[in-house]
Amino acid sequence: MSVSGITDWPLTAGDIVKQAMYELGELTQGEDPSGEEIEDGIIRLNGMLRSWGGEGNLFRESSETLTLPAGTASAALPADVRYVNSVRYVGSYNRPLAAWNRGQFYSVPNRAQSGTPAAYYVSESISGCTITVWPVPSTDAVLELDYSRQAQTVTDPSETVDVPEDWQEALILGLASRLASMFGTTETAAGKVARIDSRAQALYQRLLDRDRPDAYIFEPDY
Repeated sequence: MSVSGITDWPLTAGDIVKQAMYELGELTQGEDPSGEEIEDGIIRLNGMLRSWGGEGNLFRESSETLTLPAGTASAALPADVRYVNSVRYVGSYNRPLAAWNRGQFYSVPNRAQSGTPAAYYVSESISGCTITVWPVPSTDAVLELDYSRQAQTVTDPSETVDVPEDWQEALILGLASRLASMFGTTETAAGKVARIDSRAQALYQRLLDRDRPDAYIFEPDY
């Protein structure tokens, strides 16, 4: 027998919600979710994507080049930045900057000192992330950022979800786990929900371990 030759599996956000409801037994075969159920399911789907954003995934790794004009120490980062992994000062060669936390940055007595940036600090707010470097660049400074981006928000059930297709079963099981309380399945079928929770957590962890960026310390040889 021949195989299909197809490797794509393009599920939409609406498909994910529907399959999650099937998993819970809230829909029978051939039934479709109501518009309200789709809407609530997508809210919880986006919530799950935001929660997953706290973990490192290779498919969310990205990079960006940012220029700080001379005399400017801070700049807003792209809206999709979730976590900055490293920053390099681009010159005759790329020099890694030291990553400082808030305490380290604010303990520097001469924060207005100018020169070539040697360290950076990233602050977060509800409006996004801001990077600040020290010393303040005495000339235009080009920075190369390596960062983990936030998954794109689902705004319509016809959209695909911003994860690789091999993560889609994890989306279905994870969403089913999150929808259980909304439908009252936790009370009516606690055993089923426990099994879904267990499968969801095991699959998520397996995918996360496989897709986690390698952990290493880069020590340049100056």
